Amino acid sequence: MSSISTLHQTERSLLPPSIIIPDTVGHTRDIFALKLNPHHEEAEAGSLAWFDNYDLHAGPHREEFLSARYCLLASYCYPDADLGHLRPVMDFIIWLVAYDDMADDGEFCDSIEALKHAFGITLKFLRNPDAPHPNLKYLAALKSFYNRMRENGNPAALRRFVEGAEGYMQAALQDTMNRAAGKVLTIDEYIHLRAESSGVKWAYAALEYAHEIELPNKVHEDPIVSELALAGNQILTWSNDIYSFSRAQLEQAKGYTHNILFVIMWNKQIDLQAAVDFVERMIQKRVKEYIDAKA
Repeated sequence: MSSISTLHQTERSLLPPSIIIPDTVGHTRDIFALKLNPHHEEAEAGSLAWFDNYDLHAGPHREEFLSARYCLLASYCYPDADLGHLRPVMDFIIWLVAYDDMADDGEFCDSIEALKHAFGITLKFLRNPDAPHPNLKYLAALKSFYNRMRENGNPAALRRFVEGAEGYMQAALQDTMNRAAGKVLTIDEYIHLRAESSGVKWAYAALEYAHEIELPNKVHEDPIVSELALAGNQILTWSNDIYSFSRAQLEQAKGYTHNILFVIMWNKQIDLQAAVDFVERMIQKRVKEYIDAKA
């Protein structure tokens, strides 16, 4: 890791007024065909009402938050789930994004100890959901959909759901500690950490639940299955880093460097467009490796 004594905005000379965004959808369209869950509209109506009931985002922030259409994302992520399985994972996706926002720049981000405390409470519930727990809105929302998952989910998917939460929270905490210490990861370190902090592994476990897939450990841990999962994770996550960089750029004033573009700019000492082009080549390489592994 490299250290920076004072976290600051990237040199403006490296941030041109405009850049060419790669067509990542074009790179992936043929291997990740879109399919919308037929229960989308009914599930979305229920999930939005559920979201408002727990007041996870209120006032003007609600409309801004929901404009990203996370319910639609869930219906594309879990296209073959029946309504009884789609609703809990749709609630999960909305909750996860709101929870991630709290960790990045919301009520959990005041200190490392505050984040540790929030993550600890969350994991304590997931590991022992029937024990008494604090009356917190984000925990009550989690309890609501996770208890529904427990009613109709298979043990393997539920176990991996908890493991996905553990991996995500450990990585998110490490990211926060790096930020506080003024550390910028190497490219390889970032790639490793981002695969966990993205929450994609957590969402994969929700896929096993939603589609009622009960994978034996030997299948789940098979090298080809693991490579397909990792490649899909990285293709999605690196693309997201490109599209979200403008927001991350603003957050750099607070020490936010957890974005592959920033990490590549820092380590290679190149400008933003060169970093975007570099990441596009990384994505294209992973797409080819995904196709080869799937063959």
